[in-house]
Amino acid sequence: MENHKKVRKYNVNKYNFIEIVQEAFNCKQLDKIHEINKDMLPNAEVLARPWPLNETTTDFHNKFYSSLDNRWEELSLMFDNFVKDEIASVVNEPFIYQKFPSFRIQVPGLKAVNKWHCDSDENHKHPDGEINFIIAITKMFDNNTIWIESKPGLEDFKPLNLTPGEYVQFNGNKCVHGNKNNDTNFTRMSFDFRVLPLKYYEPGKNKDSATKGNKFEIGGYYKELK
Repeated sequence: MENHKKVRKYNVNKYNFIEIVQEAFNCKQLDKIHEINKDMLPNAEVLARPWPLNETTTDFHNKFYSSLDNRWEELSLMFDNFVKDEIASVVNEPFIYQKFPSFRIQVPGLKAVNKWHCDSDENHKHPDGEINFIIAITKMFDNNTIWIESKPGLEDFKPLNLTPGEYVQFNGNKCVHGNKNNDTNFTRMSFDFRVLPLKYYEPGKNKDSATKGNKFEIGGYYKELK
């Protein structure tokens, strides 16, 4: 399967993901948060944690999730509506989806994701057939974004360049992708999530997710589209 990467725009006023992240960090200039909140930068202890803890338990992640408080339900509902209104129209077949998007941050000098991988590999264990999406919270470009090959095994890696108000669909299930060290002067923030067409769903046969240990089943990693 080829990558078939497709970039689309979304309404930032209707889906104000950016505003919610800004409020969570009390920071309007998210791409400069590494200068504004230097005390939150990962230290040697965090970076030395075993994968995937070294990329999912930074102070930035803890701050984001703990700061949602009363807006957690709002963000969750907004995400559900985004999937219903935007994603359902492009997938165009029955599917289930990741129940809450993954928050990513890549500050200068570091990576957001440390392993080059495809999601269905032995480390990540995602079921075959998933479709990947990324929502840009800040500008994503050059070495502060994801690099991905155009076809599995081709290794012709190119960056997924996005601006706030855009999201991209791509085949991260079979195409290898990863991060380079962020040599820009800008932090990247984004949400990513996956959907699984129901024709590929085989409950009882899937393994646990690498990061949260959830079963790749409805009620675990996935939820149904209402």
